[in-house]
Amino acid sequence: MKQVKSIPIFFLFLLFGSIQAQEIPRIEVEAYKRIDRPARNEVSGIAKSRTYEDTFWVHGDSGTPDHIYAINEDGEIKSNDKDYKGAEVKGAKNLDWEDIALGENGTIILGDIGNNCECRDDMKIFILEEPNPKADEVEVLREYEIRYPKRDDWYGRLTRSNYNAEALFQENGVIYIITKQRRKASLFMLENPREDVENELVFIESFEIEHYVTAADISHDGNSLAVLTYDQVLVFELGNDLVFGNTFRTAYLEGVEQVESITFSGDNLIIAEEAGQLYRIGMDELALVEQD
Repeated sequence: MKQVKSIPIFFLFLLFGSIQAQEIPRIEVEAYKRIDRPARNEVSGIAKSRTYEDTFWVHGDSGTPDHIYAINEDGEIKSNDKDYKGAEVKGAKNLDWEDIALGENGTIILGDIGNNCECRDDMKIFILEEPNPKADEVEVLREYEIRYPKRDDWYGRLTRSNYNAEALFQENGVIYIITKQRRKASLFMLENPREDVENELVFIESFEIEHYVTAADISHDGNSLAVLTYDQVLVFELGNDLVFGNTFRTAYLEGVEQVESITFSGDNLIIAEEAGQLYRIGMDELALVEQD
């Protein structure tokens, strides 16, 4: 395994490994709104803007237009144009966009990382300049081709090593991807990427988890990481010396279906289902878990 130079991020997975032994509450949630058309088509990513007030960027996954859409927290389209079709991402094809995150210096990170067949060899990370919420197009600033290191399981021995993933985030300038695997997930990072090569992701660690990881997001102050599965939300406090501390909040979610997007909004988490239903969960609704 390649040596990770920057941060001891493996502490996250020590926490995941002990979660199932805890008493986790179940909270019933109800959708407060459905995202307006055309932005609610197979929603697979959401991120709150740091530049524009009450603005959230969403997008669809494979088979949907190569567009990102600006909405407010109530799911309403930000543009007043009745013919608004979103901002076309010029030069980027939506093969399977699965998550969106805020980058550095007013940028947006878009992950074409979906790989249900575990057979793709054309996965990419796009870096965009965040457009005005009323814009009808946005340019790609940088495009990174990515691949995973060789898998050491039986599947990896038979085929080119690939994973499916739906969650990405950026921390301290580094892009991380959490894979979507049955009863397990793995964390990879994109280290010093270049546009002229196929960048091999750096494996950090694997961990056991009950259900598939479908999204992740870093809080605007950089102090917390939210991880979403189909029926659970986990929020980790990030320490000063260690990237992930020993305290986190969590709850099972009841009343949701296919939730695939999560973002912070003040003291709340905004979660979106694939069909566009929006849920608002307060941090105080999650149980605090402390590890020794």
